[in-house]
Amino acid sequence: MKTLKYSDGSIIHAGDRIFYNGQPGTIALVAAHNEYSANYPKQDWPSIKTGFMIIFTNGARMHLDEPDEHFSKDKDESMEI
Repeated sequence: MKTLKYSDGSIIHAGDRIFYNGQPGTIALVAAHNEYSANYPKQDWPSIKTGFMIIFTNGARMHLDEPDEHFSKDKDESMEI
């Protein structure tokens, strides 16, 4: 199983506050590490077997298999150039 990490090398965990393309969100689950937040238990997401899911402050959800250039713990670092 692949360990998913931020650009600084730290491990991504359920509950982390992040930014994706400048939009704030929270990591709801990290299927790759078998981590699920209390509001997003594993049994509710059987189809997600890889990567992680972000829940944005506006309620939108996004599943990514791996972090990309728009994903960061820092808002400015996550913005499109």
